[in-house]
Amino acid sequence: MSYYMIVKDNVKSPIFLKGVIHESFDEKKYNEGMGYDWNKIFFVKQDIPKDLWLITNNKIEFDYYEGFNGHIISGDFLTLMNQVNTLQKYVTSNLQVVSSKGKSKVKKPYYFIKYYTREDFVDYEKSEFTKRRVPENKILDLNYLVEKFQKIVLKENDRDVFCLNDLKLARYLFCSERFKQLCEERYMKGIRFIELEDIPQYFSSYDR
Repeated sequence: MSYYMIVKDNVKSPIFLKGVIHESFDEKKYNEGMGYDWNKIFFVKQDIPKDLWLITNNKIEFDYYEGFNGHIISGDFLTLMNQVNTLQKYVTSNLQVVSSKGKSKVKKPYYFIKYYTREDFVDYEKSEFTKRRVPENKILDLNYLVEKFQKIVLKENDRDVFCLNDLKLARYLFCSERFKQLCEERYMKGIRFIELEDIPQYFSSYDR
């Protein structure tokens, strides 16, 4: 089975989305930090506010964007996720997308999702990677030790959309060929699908 890493395409999505996500809006919050418990890559399952505010002056045209230690998705993208085999191991907030002055920047619904459970689908025995150095007195699981992948192999599974329990890969969504085709048929914007064999080069090009 073929799997892909989903990333922003830097065409319909900005290379860097300048903005913040807050639990409420006023004009001062555009320059405030995001000091929230839910604003972490790995976080214990918890409720997040029903509504969040993305405050940005960027143009918003995409259906998917990885950022803010989560995923910004359109209602159309969420609909596709609900049509395929993806266990709902994430929490969802309605995302109000506004300018720094509070003016709405979108005409369709957007959501912010965060995964609280990630899948142990990385086959470390078949993958090739370089471990990062850690102090001798620290014992870490292998999924926290990868500094750089040379080859990524995933275990066969029946999921169409999922997050991986690996520190290097944790901020991205992964998907099946089926989900990729659905996105292409529905003309999802701002999305690029990276084949597993191309992920090391993708990371190298961005020095990640």
